This record gives sequence, structure tokens and C-alpha cells, in this order.
Amino acid sequence: MHPDKDPHISHHAQLPDGKRVEVVYRDQRRTADRACAPDPLHVCFHCASELVYPLDWAEEGAKHWRIVLRCPDCEATREGVFEQATVELLDDELDRATGALLSDLKHITHANMTDEIEFFIRALDADLIVPSDF
Repeated sequence: MHPDKDPHISHHAQLPDGKRVEVVYRDQRRTADRACAPDPLHVCFHCASELVYPLDWAEEGAKHWRIVLRCPDCEATREGVFEQATVELLDDELDRATGALLSDLKHITHANMTDEIEFFIRALDADLIVPSDF
């Protein structure tokens, strides 16, 4: 995608401990300029958030599913009957997003544990920890 047409905006924020994080959000103005193709099920029909997830689902015949979808950003919900192919795309997106969350969790957990270990080592070096602490 051409950078001028990217519907996402990012900026960097510095946390109080000095770490920098990148915050990415969807630019509604650029999103509105896209062609009028129907959005996939993981995209909110109301606010265009890409975090929509299913609350409930049931088979509706051999090749259709009735799904209740919820957007965590604007609290919008919708229910509909969708074709198997569309539901499979939603499932793929949910798998991709789950993988991304687990990867982020792993990195954040590692960073937090590294900080804790360094803090513990400094406390040991300064004789601030004694056997009675355990």
C-alpha cells in the first residue's frame, strides 16, 4: 500500500521509565477514502475498528453461520448470517491476531522479568536482601 494511502497513523510515546512505545491507530479520514468494498467481519461497521470478535455463533445450514459480533472500541454489536468463506476469513484473522497478542505478551513478559532480575541483583549487591526476607 502506498504510504499516502495507509489508513493507519502511528506515533511514539515515552513512558515514565524511559521506554518508548509505538501507538498505532486507524485514521478515519483515510479509511473513508477507500473504495466501497464491504469490510471483512473483523472490521466494525460503525467505527472501522479492526478488533471485532464473535460473541456467539451457530450453524445455519450447510454453508452458512449465524454470528453475533461485538466491537470493543465502540460497543457496537451486529448479528448476521454469513457464508462459510467469509467466516473462514474471520477465523484466519482471529488466529493472526491471537498470534500477535501472544508474541507481544512474550516480549513484554521477557522485558518485565529482565527488569525484575536486574532489580534483584542490585538489591543483592547492596546487601538489601537477607535470609529473613524469605
